[in-house]
Amino acid sequence: MDALRPYTVVVRIDSTPEGYAAAEYASSLCLKLKVKFRLIFLFVVALYRKTGLQLINRQTDQLNADIREDAENEMVRCKQFISRFESLLQYEWISIKDEGNVGPIIARFIKDSLHTPVDLVVVGRTADVGIKKIVGGHVSDYLLANLSCPVMVVKDTYDVSDDENDK
Repeated sequence: MDALRPYTVVVRIDSTPEGYAAAEYASSLCLKLKVKFRLIFLFVVALYRKTGLQLINRQTDQLNADIREDAENEMVRCKQFISRFESLLQYEWISIKDEGNVGPIIARFIKDSLHTPVDLVVVGRTADVGIKKIVGGHVSDYLLANLSCPVMVVKDTYDVSDDENDK
């Protein structure tokens, strides 16, 4: 690793207890690092692909509209969750929308769009939703098999009841 380049950690965040646990783990890890770091929270909106059939595309458009709306609400919840780290460490928020499954979207983004070497990817053990779960499986399994950098899979879940008790 280049001594001048920050240690780059990418965290796949979503509003599941596993996604929150991954965010908390990565934040805790970065706080303990004795080197300059770059922490990136990556929020992914995975849309269904269009087909060559117009009837199916209408249904796909409706499903994707629902996904986008749900994603906006989920993004707000995720940003509220990670706001607890603002006074402790600096981080970046990146959200991406693409067609396909979450795992391949993340892998493509890291390989093609991030333009910096990634030292660690932190992800909770979650699966895609709906039909994509059957086809795509666990995001962490895909990333472990397809990324050339270390991947930390956080199997714990964040207990959201602790947050509710704080209010």
